[in-house]
Amino acid sequence: MELKECIISRSSKRDFKNIPVPKDLLIKLIEISSHAPSWANSQPWKVAVSTGKTSAFIKEKIYKLAREGNQGNPDFPFPEFWPEEQSKNIFETGKHRYESLGISRDDEEKRRELTLNNYLFFGSETAIFIHMNEKLGHWSTLDCGMFIQNILLTAHDLGLGACPQAYLVRYPDILREAFKLGNSEKFLLGITVGYYKKESPVNNIKTERIKVDSFLKYYE
Repeated sequence: MELKECIISRSSKRDFKNIPVPKDLLIKLIEISSHAPSWANSQPWKVAVSTGKTSAFIKEKIYKLAREGNQGNPDFPFPEFWPEEQSKNIFETGKHRYESLGISRDDEEKRRELTLNNYLFFGSETAIFIHMNEKLGHWSTLDCGMFIQNILLTAHDLGLGACPQAYLVRYPDILREAFKLGNSEKFLLGITVGYYKKESPVNNIKTERIKVDSFLKYYE
């Protein structure tokens, strides 16, 4: 797949088949993605791939907490406020998604169910968790972001679906328990990955992008 096509056609998938992704394919995905740039080639990212019994353990724990309304304690706090411009983008995207799925504005139960599916890896058995040492700073977070983008694009190129999810790292203590990691390891993001259902409506929603001239200023 050409790079341009890969970037433009990629989208987050939220409905997966419960089919394991072969270990060698996951290793290939991460190896290719590891060629991301980083500050002085510091390569700050660490990766925990969850599948099988480990995924079952994580799903059970985080789904229960989310269903009970536990807000969690993510290592990197979730935003409490969005500026007007970004708030509008988020609102319009959510509105488009619910309308595409036939979920009305006042159907709180269906909306809640859609959100809770995050904690079940959207039906997939596999998730990739990105973490880094607590001594690393903001620039290393940026480096990890470039690594994550590589994962999303490479997964798409390999015929896999993927969805980056902040919800998956809402309860980091459970993740540290599952992966037997110390408290110095901080979780940035979870990425559900797997074989997605191509005909599923939620997997065929295309989100809009704002016009380039709304955020680009060209100086001569």
